[in-house]
Amino acid sequence: MRKSVQRLGQLLLFLLFSTAGFSQYTVKGKITDEARNEPLPNVSVQIKGTKVGTTTGTDGTFSLNVPDNKSVTLVISLVGFMSQSVNVSSTSAALDLSLKTDVLNLEEVVVTGLATSVKRSNLANAVTSINSKELTGTTQIQTTDGALYSKVPGANIRLNGGAPGGGLSIQLRGVSSLVGASQPLIILDGVYINNSFQRTGRATVTGAAAGAGAPAQDDGANRLADINPADIQNIEVLKGPSAAAIYGTRANAGVIIITTKKGSSGKTAISFGQDIGFGRPLRLVGTDDWSVEKINFFFTNATKRATELARFQQAQSTGQFFDYEEIFYANTATLSNTRLTVTGGTDKTKFYVGGVITNEEGTVRRTGFERYSIRANIEHKISNRLNFSINSNYVRSNTDRGFTGNQNNTGASIGYNISYIPNYFDLRPNAAGIYPDVDYGGPRENPLAVTDKATNNSLVNRFIQSGTLNWEIIDRANSGLKLQVTGGIDFVQNKTLIHLPEDLQYQRSQANPGDVLHGRQESFNKNFQAALVHNVNVNKFGFTTQAGIVRLEFDYNSFFIRGRGLAPKQTNVQQATVQQIDQQFDSRVQEAGIFAQEEVNWDDKIIATAGVRFDKSTLNGDINKMYAFPKASLAINLTNFDFWNVGFINQLKPRIAYGETAGPVAFGSTFTPLNGTNIGGLLGSVVSTQIGNTGIRPETAREIEFGIDAGLFKNRVSLEATYYIKTTANNIQNLNLSPAVGVNTTPSNEAELENKGIELALAGTVIQKSNVKWFSRVMWWKNDVLVKKLGIPSYLTGAFGTGLGTFLIQEGVSPLTIVGSPAITPGVFTVWGNNQPKFTMSWFNTVTFLKNFDFSMMWEWRNGGDNINLTSFLTDSGGTTEGWFDDDDKDGIPNGRQRPPAPFNNAGRWVQDATFFKMREIGLYYNVPQSNVNKWFNGFVDRIRIGASGNNVLLFTKYEGYDPETSTFGAQSIAGNVDVAPYPTTRRIFFHINLDF
Repeated sequence: MRKSVQRLGQLLLFLLFSTAGFSQYTVKGKITDEARNEPLPNVSVQIKGTKVGTTTGTDGTFSLNVPDNKSVTLVISLVGFMSQSVNVSSTSAALDLSLKTDVLNLEEVVVTGLATSVKRSNLANAVTSINSKELTGTTQIQTTDGALYSKVPGANIRLNGGAPGGGLSIQLRGVSSLVGASQPLIILDGVYINNSFQRTGRATVTGAAAGAGAPAQDDGANRLADINPADIQNIEVLKGPSAAAIYGTRANAGVIIITTKKGSSGKTAISFGQDIGFGRPLRLVGTDDWSVEKINFFFTNATKRATELARFQQAQSTGQFFDYEEIFYANTATLSNTRLTVTGGTDKTKFYVGGVITNEEGTVRRTGFERYSIRANIEHKISNRLNFSINSNYVRSNTDRGFTGNQNNTGASIGYNISYIPNYFDLRPNAAGIYPDVDYGGPRENPLAVTDKATNNSLVNRFIQSGTLNWEIIDRANSGLKLQVTGGIDFVQNKTLIHLPEDLQYQRSQANPGDVLHGRQESFNKNFQAALVHNVNVNKFGFTTQAGIVRLEFDYNSFFIRGRGLAPKQTNVQQATVQQIDQQFDSRVQEAGIFAQEEVNWDDKIIATAGVRFDKSTLNGDINKMYAFPKASLAINLTNFDFWNVGFINQLKPRIAYGETAGPVAFGSTFTPLNGTNIGGLLGSVVSTQIGNTGIRPETAREIEFGIDAGLFKNRVSLEATYYIKTTANNIQNLNLSPAVGVNTTPSNEAELENKGIELALAGTVIQKSNVKWFSRVMWWKNDVLVKKLGIPSYLTGAFGTGLGTFLIQEGVSPLTIVGSPAITPGVFTVWGNNQPKFTMSWFNTVTFLKNFDFSMMWEWRNGGDNINLTSFLTDSGGTTEGWFDDDDKDGIPNGRQRPPAPFNNAGRWVQDATFFKMREIGLYYNVPQSNVNKWFNGFVDRIRIGASGNNVLLFTKYEGYDPETSTFGAQSIAGNVDVAPYPTTRRIFFHINLDF
């Protein structure tokens, strides 16, 4: 009896385990690239509506156990390819399929929260994504922000000057602040990085002071120039508060999220790339010739006229006339970029290690940019539920920017001086090495001596480190709970040196000849973020909840020391007669925030998001007050509904989004400064004329965005259309106080701005055949801005006054309005133009032909927008403008003394249309056939790619300057279009070779 019971128990156990074994089945298959017919590794294969899935191996194969013996739908997806949904069952468990390239990026994953993301096809905002191929696949770009040109609808990007080492300003969806720079927040691998325009001191030494102050005219580089574009995998641009609200206090001007390249499991891959090229000026405007008649007219002083006639006749006798534009600006620059990367890993550990050496000369002698960058990105899987990643980047850059731009004191500017020097005057040194003194213009200096002897150098050491820890606390088939902890640091040290030797002409005329300014600036940004993310799928609904905390800290200090009256050949301040501390500044800003967001997805048909962030900052008047920044969005994929039957429309998604953000208050706005003084030999402090405001609040913005996205003809064509209204309130203005209080002004939240704009993008595959594939994309955008409320009387600001053109800040008027002489009534001046372009359009094309050739080209058309061209003012003043002595209206007065519009010689003379049409990028590459590579190198080399490319290749414009894209005042939001003798833009031509091992 006992044996019978034991046998029965064994039989039951056998049946139980047999049933369990038959309650699941295994799906096996292989995924390939349809275009290349090659296996695709790392493809996600997931059961729809669950978290059960796997990925393909290096050979493209996979194996997945399906529980419960049920028929399921598998979602096959990989970044850069169109996803597919396939039904499988125990009777159809073999799966071999190919994926099509996602040329329209519909399957791209876009960040929508601080710890979550969503497919682009479900996105409710107009977020622009740029992958590594779009960023640098056409040509070599010196800086990351320069690689964004023409690729972001809604962005107004302006080159401050053509000096090596960058220097660009980016405005997203118009002006966000009347006093700030309107520059976006930059986040690199989770780190809030420094992208400030750091002072060099050049404008202090050269005396380039105006209403906006000297530091704004330093022609320095913003610190995004340190980041190597070749390291970047993807950039996402959140252009307005509706998309960027979850970033809170620092997102008024948008957010740019940069993700660098990561390793992948499989064979270790080594890639080497070398770019060799040359640079020449994109455009020179020419200079005017001189004659006896012109000299007699121009030089009214009899003694000076006789001197000039003698010089001219001497030049005629020797045939020595000089084109100083060519001599100073048209040198051929050698450009070199060397890259080496090693990537690979296992299922547990993946790595990416890369190094880059950039060495690019400038077209002005003794200028150039060197950058040494090394990066290591590591991802490690501790267990199935716990993983972490570390990203490290060290950068060292050395920049010599030369002496261009404005100056009011020392003559240390090439363009400023050559505007006054006639082409018959010889600037070259004699046999003893002594440079001739210049007696033209003022202040007077020999620009050739400045170029050969003066120094404007910046040496940057930078370290960026980030780390992320992910813990899957709960991991079930239909739900999960994840903890994500992220931290990062960004340390920047910038050492600057400005030196004008004692033997320069202007220095010799001073009581203390020889001027040196040493600067050291250090910034240390720290950020920490922790978030819980909960996912649950209920029937056809997916819920994603995130909540977390953010902590930010920004430390900055600077120290500038100046010496005048230098001992010969010295740059040490201790060797100077006059020694002074030019500036000492220290600041610390701390911010904290909490956030929460809920995303609901009903079967990829309706996707809704709502969230809020609360922030506080030590910059605010009340440092403990939490400011709220809500957001909400809705997207409806009409083509995913059963009723949709319009065959040629594959995607149609109306969307709406709303969000609020803020811009940080300027440091020190809550405090009243104390200035040092010396009275009778006694040191003391006096109160500044500006008093702090303890009630100051951050500038806030709210935006509503409407849009529609469409995919046509089996998604061969895509259309994206967006309209937005962005209102920026609490803009800080200086409030004039009654003289009875003893101070002049205090910062106050007074003004309100409104930006309205349209963004359109049309893209598609024009031709797709076996031997030819042509993809084309057109983007068009415009923005209009008005001052809706000012709160104080209207005023003029920026540039150099009404005689040359300045900006009007007044209710009901664009803050980019340019006004100047003549006055209509006392205090009311003529409107001459507007800095804002009427619209901007870009056109990108890429063609693959004969299987192995790739051709790409990008154009940009910026229509409208006016510059204040004070380079023309200088050359007209010096008589060197090309055609200066012509007389178009035959009234006996040369053009250079009588410029339209009438009445002549008013500010409108210098306000010029900055419309241009520019070829941004062009490239042609050849991929050596794989059979040839294998034959030549017997498997040692996997891939060879060679090519040639260009950047800033062609420019068509009627503007009378080197480049309509210029800004003497750097990244200022209002005066961003003033042209004063800038460094000309460089046309860059490259030859490339890339080897993969």
